[in-house]
Amino acid sequence: MPRGRQNATYFHGGTGRSRGRRTALAMRTSTPTAAAVTISRTGPFARQGMEAGAGLEIWAEENDVRLTVVDDGGSRSAALRAYAAWLDQGVDLLVGPYASGLVRAVAPLVCGAGRLLYNHGGSTDDLAQPGLVSLPAPASTYFEGVVQEAMARQVKRLLVARGPGRFARAVAAGAVVRGSQRGIDAQMIMVDSVTAAGAAGAALLVVGRFDEDVAVIRRVRGWPRAPALLGAVAAGLPAFGEQLGPAAEDVLGPVQWWPSRQRPEVGPSGADFAGRYRRQTGREPSYVAAQAAAAGYLAHTAHHRGLAAETVRRWRTSTLLGDFALDDGWHQVGHRVRTIRWQHGRMVPVGQAPAGAPGLD
Repeated sequence: MPRGRQNATYFHGGTGRSRGRRTALAMRTSTPTAAAVTISRTGPFARQGMEAGAGLEIWAEENDVRLTVVDDGGSRSAALRAYAAWLDQGVDLLVGPYASGLVRAVAPLVCGAGRLLYNHGGSTDDLAQPGLVSLPAPASTYFEGVVQEAMARQVKRLLVARGPGRFARAVAAGAVVRGSQRGIDAQMIMVDSVTAAGAAGAALLVVGRFDEDVAVIRRVRGWPRAPALLGAVAAGLPAFGEQLGPAAEDVLGPVQWWPSRQRPEVGPSGADFAGRYRRQTGREPSYVAAQAAAAGYLAHTAHHRGLAAETVRRWRTSTLLGDFALDDGWHQVGHRVRTIRWQHGRMVPVGQAPAGAPGLD
């Protein structure tokens, strides 16, 4: 397939062995809407990047969008180069990269040029700025449901083990604040400081990179005395259970999305999207794929309605991800994180019986 053709139509796909590699795919019309995004097909966020890219591909194919995807490899400089070029080219829609650090680097460039950047992949609370259209709920709320579960189980101590970076710090700090507000003795430590003695009898919540979360849970399963409750950000991804197998049982985690049959105002229902994703990829969709697709549907609708930035900020609507609403500071305030528990090899929303319809509300 041709590479490097600026006027070609690109989709996330192929092996993506080198940074910036692109795959061309013909579209159905000669004048589709042009959209562009950087996605980590290599590097530290490749797992999530592949899922987000698959979600965006489904949106683009359905809506006759000419989507250019560039592998940023997790590099801020690579992402900045790509978005700077797209600003010069006047691309119709700009969708943000995956990971809060990359969004933090790119947003001032894009939004500073008076363009909207549709953000699906960054949730750190401090990202909000005029022009950044964020769909995910803020990182500080990720463990709200897990803290509530700890209270229900009458766990008296909360230990939040975090990795480096602002995202992990935001998630951990939010959990500590909510735990303290509810009378739980809450403490934050670094993820490499977790010990069996320190976690014994506590609710242990882990927020690092995917592999760090998996490694901690695997290590905990070998301890003679287990924590009273286990939670991990990575538990919200299907790959968590695939890698850990039985060790994932009863681990709690946050998800930005759970598929519903309810039809939103913008785009397909979560159930419809999930079906398309399974047919196209042969895999179960994660919330990473769903939030990327939701950003695409929202961006495309806003573009075709000719909505100005301030109108988008005041927009109250819904997508397959859930409710969408921004406050005066461009923070997402409409959407909420849900909490799942791993049971019998699958994710089940907390409060829903595992015997219910798989993957649907």
